Amino acid sequence: MGEHDGTETGVDDDASSGGESRRTFLRTVGAASALGGAGVVGAQETTTEQETTTSGEETTSVTGDVTTILLGARTDYWLGLAPQEIEGVQNPTLPLRADGQYQLLWVNLDGERHRLLINDDSGETLETGDFSEAVGAKRALPFVANESMAQYQCEFHPEQMRGSLELGDGFGSETTAEETTEGGETTTGEGETTRDGETTTGAEGGQTVDVAVGPEGSYLRFVPEEVQISVGDTVRWTFESEGHNVTAKSEASSKVQLPEGAEPFATYEGNRSFMIVEVGETFEHTFTVPGTYVYVCAPHEDQGMVGRVVVSE
Repeated sequence: MGEHDGTETGVDDDASSGGESRRTFLRTVGAASALGGAGVVGAQETTTEQETTTSGEETTSVTGDVTTILLGARTDYWLGLAPQEIEGVQNPTLPLRADGQYQLLWVNLDGERHRLLINDDSGETLETGDFSEAVGAKRALPFVANESMAQYQCEFHPEQMRGSLELGDGFGSETTAEETTEGGETTTGEGETTRDGETTTGAEGGQTVDVAVGPEGSYLRFVPEEVQISVGDTVRWTFESEGHNVTAKSEASSKVQLPEGAEPFATYEGNRSFMIVEVGETFEHTFTVPGTYVYVCAPHEDQGMVGRVVVSE
């Protein structure tokens, strides 16, 4: 029914710190950083009134206006993922506002041991996060910016994974309320990007519709988020950024919905819902049962990375 042309990398969600605690952590990070909707794409200041507290090594409380910064951890560098100003930049300089509330949210991209530190200009550690050594695992470091903060780095790879912190005006917002269209892609002032799926004809006459997974400017989005096809058509997902997968397995998320009689599909085998797919790889699934399918990216479903396929007779 489906064909996975990509390479999976990662570990089972139950590895390392335990499956249920990992899921709890992802839920609390999602609430604290308010990454649902368009919060992380384009918009810089995100407001949440919810206080988040968890036990053990999970995370700490965050309230009020919080600017969320999303990084990917690789042995050679920190990869900027969001806001858009730092997307794709290695060891990006992070502009902060004095006394501003921030949440550094990072995802482990290579399965090596990482821990995020914030240091002063003499190298003394001011803020310390939790470590991770599992692909797809996330950690959050909430902090209030002050003039002593000069750099961030990985405790275990301090020379390669190091970036600067600069106090000033902070991240700027360059989006407007007007919609602009360029190259078939529409961007709104809410920071949300939509793009018509490209359609091609398959060898057996069925249509193939393309969906981009985490494209530039929309790291936590499937683009388009909804496609409408006919029975016998195929959807092809292309992975354009790191840390993602596709799953329509109910055990991976309560958001998953399938028509009666439809077979679940995913980019991974079994229940390994935190296996991710390498950038540039593709995954295809042919739909033979009409109805509405709701699927997710398992590592980011709590941040609103949900897609929909509507299949007609």
